[in-house]
Amino acid sequence: MKNTKRFDPKTIKRLLSYLKVYRGQLIVVTICILLSALASAASSMFLQTLIDDYIVPLIGVANPVFTSLLKTLAIIGVIYLIGTLSNLIYNRMMVTIAQGTLKTIRDEMFSKMQHLPVKYFDTHTHGEIMSLYTNDTDTLRQLIAQSLSQIVASIFTVVAVFCCMLYLSIWLTLVVVVAMFFIMQVVKLVTNKSSKYFVEQQTTLADLDAYVEEMVNGQKVIKVFCHEDQTKKELKTKNIAWIHSASNANGHANAMMPMMNALGYVQYVIIAILGAYM
Repeated sequence: MKNTKRFDPKTIKRLLSYLKVYRGQLIVVTICILLSALASAASSMFLQTLIDDYIVPLIGVANPVFTSLLKTLAIIGVIYLIGTLSNLIYNRMMVTIAQGTLKTIRDEMFSKMQHLPVKYFDTHTHGEIMSLYTNDTDTLRQLIAQSLSQIVASIFTVVAVFCCMLYLSIWLTLVVVVAMFFIMQVVKLVTNKSSKYFVEQQTTLADLDAYVEEMVNGQKVIKVFCHEDQTKKELKTKNIAWIHSASNANGHANAMMPMMNALGYVQYVIIAILGAYM
């Protein structure tokens, strides 16, 4: 098994340097993410005003007038529409940015490969080299198209929601901050394990693809020298290694959301009890 390392900040910085040519699109993406976060927070805050000022006064009224209520619902609808359109625009633009960036990276990789010595191709299998152009670049695509925008969106959403929380109640906000501290410790524990397995997953996948590529190309030689059984055993070993790393990586990652939901429900109960007491 190859030695697995975590991402170097220099590698992330180098990757982000490819996005400089999309500076204008990234500004639009940032604005759309901000609008989406503000729309989400504003719609949640508006529900209190809607119920207290427009719905409750109409209860029990003989001849209720729904004009103000309908206007308020229209405003909420516009807010939701802005948030939805912003979400659609920035996700669509990030896909375009990701594909353009990957094209540039693949072109540079191919150009670099033309100047590599023959020794490199003798010490690296064809499948391992092809894995750089397929599996690894696809991981970069997911990072650029999904993860980066989700990180920025999460930051904006947290800031907007935190401001709303402070506006509603400072003391309950402190309770949430303390609860989030413990939740983040759990998240840190899980992500530290999953990140190691995700790196291992890419390494074992490249090793497996390389082996399959070599064995398929050398199938005639394998049959001539009756090497089928040994080939099957080696393939099974590499396949099991990939299964183990992929299962651990995705297992930890998929366990994150249920754990977050469970801890969120506990936090919700605590806040509901304290809020009712206050």
